[in-house]
Amino acid sequence: MVNPTDQAARDANAIPSEPQVLTGREGAGWLALAVLANLAFLHPLWRRADHYGIWDWDFSAALMEAGRRSLVDFGQVPLWNPWMGGGNTLVGHPLGAVFSPSFLPVWIFGTVIGLKVCIGLYLLIAQVGTFRLGRRYGLEAIPAAFAALIFSWGGVFAQHLAHGHIGWIGYAWLPFVLLALHRTRERLAFPALAAGGLFVALSWLDGGAYHYVLVPLLAGLYALALAIEWRTLRPMLAVATFGVFALALSAVELVPVAEMILQYPRKTGLDNNFYGAPFEPSFFGLLHQAFLSRQQAHTPDAWMPYVLNVGAYVGLLPLVLAAIGVALRPRRAAPFAALFFVTLWICLGPSAPIDLWALLHRLPALDSMQIPMRARILPLLCLGLLAGIGLQAFLALPALAGRARVVAAALLAFVALDLFLVNGPVYEVAAAVPPIEVTPRADFVHRANSPHLATYERSAIRPIWPNWPTASFPSIRENVGILYEFWPLIWPKAPLAFDHPRYPGAEAVGLRPGVEVRDVEITPNRITVRVSGPGKTVVVNQNYHAGWKVAEGALGVVPHLGRIAVAGVPPGESSFTLVFQPLTFRIGAGVSLAAALGLLVGAWLTRRGGR
Repeated sequence: MVNPTDQAARDANAIPSEPQVLTGREGAGWLALAVLANLAFLHPLWRRADHYGIWDWDFSAALMEAGRRSLVDFGQVPLWNPWMGGGNTLVGHPLGAVFSPSFLPVWIFGTVIGLKVCIGLYLLIAQVGTFRLGRRYGLEAIPAAFAALIFSWGGVFAQHLAHGHIGWIGYAWLPFVLLALHRTRERLAFPALAAGGLFVALSWLDGGAYHYVLVPLLAGLYALALAIEWRTLRPMLAVATFGVFALALSAVELVPVAEMILQYPRKTGLDNNFYGAPFEPSFFGLLHQAFLSRQQAHTPDAWMPYVLNVGAYVGLLPLVLAAIGVALRPRRAAPFAALFFVTLWICLGPSAPIDLWALLHRLPALDSMQIPMRARILPLLCLGLLAGIGLQAFLALPALAGRARVVAAALLAFVALDLFLVNGPVYEVAAAVPPIEVTPRADFVHRANSPHLATYERSAIRPIWPNWPTASFPSIRENVGILYEFWPLIWPKAPLAFDHPRYPGAEAVGLRPGVEVRDVEITPNRITVRVSGPGKTVVVNQNYHAGWKVAEGALGVVPHLGRIAVAGVPPGESSFTLVFQPLTFRIGAGVSLAAALGLLVGAWLTRRGGR
């Protein structure tokens, strides 16, 4: 005869074969509560909705504005960015995100409002995914909401999104990737495989270079944990299939990005404290600053890069509940406990007794990643789910019989208030500069530095480092290109600023004496030049890229001192139009289109076969 107490303990530890399901009214109620809570949490964004951000925020907004101007002002697909760094591929930039869902609010609402709307939407996506994953693990509604709160309001999203790392919204899709893996428990069904590939692709398209590595890393580790638990290789096969589908769906961005990274590789050394290691050499000091220190918002006495790259505040109570979950529900907590341990170990870098980051950093792609603590979004998700499991285990104690729901609601409200007070103010830096009025120029021109930099520094609510290149966003709105811009990838900036001593007087010049450039029209993907004189070669003041071609005729496009040159221009009066049509984009777009159509056909056939 089975002891009822032992059976109850086994049931509490077991992971349900079917997820917990809410009624439609309950689900709508939790969703409405999340929306209202997010509006309050992000109040610094809405209080000054038209204000700009500083540091990387300006850079991210400039990339989005380049894409938006291409579509709205010029009616062109956003492929080339003539305004930043002397001109270069926009579709191939790792942070471009112009073919991601997150670009849609920017297109509709404008760049400043659109980016802030994106933050609200993607925090909600992260909450819905984590809530559903918690329910998949048998959590009641309040513990599942607790897990969602820790992941979305914990310090990682706040630090990176507030300081302009907008690509961090791509991690909002992580819980959905893990959910798709759960759907492969019985068999490798097409809907689950397609969904997993889609969510990985969305995380890549919405994110940046880190996502290409960290999302597969967490998915692979989780699949390994499930394979051990289920005693089958099915999860490992599933995550590999996710990767194939994701590569195909996101090829429209990945293929041009791969071309860019191969041409301008970035490798970070472990001997550089900024790029290769955390900022706090002490093991316990780093953990305290990350999860427990209430000094998370940027203040004059806080060094911004340290807080930005380390902060992940959740407070003491979630950590205690996570420990309770591991102690009282070891089987249910085991996958996330293992993932938390491994991913946190990676994050600690040289602060850990054994530097796992140094070993991983030698691998391709990982050798370009800065700062191991930037991977702390992975243990944060695991910590949230462990805390949810611990909360449910705590509420099941006999001493709380009849009061569990009230206690659960009180704990949820307490942690929400704590995160609101500590992490909410971090978003102040995302609305720190009053809007700058500009008048767009009819003719494009390059400048060495933004003329609005001094205005940023003078009017910002938060102090700006004097040596931090910024103010690109209003310059793009003004139709002014900025040569010396902050870039995560470094390439030679060949064009000349209009005030350079050797500037030829126009954005195009003939190399042969007597050639007169009568008119130059520079738009994102089309450059039209009218010339007269003896002909030969005309140089356009943009960085050379192999994707530029002459629209009509047999004229050749070649590099000249790093700039675009058109050879064979005939004598007399003539004109030519350059168009940017990179082969990598056409290949990637074709693969993505074929993959999307294939998944739609597969979904239709699966649905039809199920009838």
